[in-house]
Amino acid sequence: MATMQFSGSEADDYGRKEVSLSLKDILPLNPKAYDKHRAPKYFGQPTVVYFHVTVLSLDSINEESMTYVADIFLAQSWRDSRLRLPENMSEEYRILDVDWLHNIWRPDCFFKNAKKVTFHEMSIPNHYLWLYHDKTLLYMSK
Repeated sequence: MATMQFSGSEADDYGRKEVSLSLKDILPLNPKAYDKHRAPKYFGQPTVVYFHVTVLSLDSINEESMTYVADIFLAQSWRDSRLRLPENMSEEYRILDVDWLHNIWRPDCFFKNAKKVTFHEMSIPNHYLWLYHDKTLLYMSK
């Protein structure tokens, strides 16, 4: 996935300057303080995960096997107060490398009774991860 990262202090297409970001910039200084297998708490309560699903198309409907193919857009958002904000974060949000999802907690989303789930592999990115100032993470995929 191509991300908006800049070496040094280069300007993006909108003239904004941002410094490159690494995973250690958002994880707690003490690595033992973060367990990616434990859901974050928000004011002592379990975090709320918001889901948004848009069905883009329904194809290959088979009445005999009662199956169909759905092309969907899925967005998930949650707050993880254990994360740190980058010191150089001046914008409302930062786009993160989607591969970082392997190192931070994320919701265990699944589709009940799904026979097969695939993600589009395209020449342009279709998975995105944002980090907002309130430590909300937004993950979107098609």
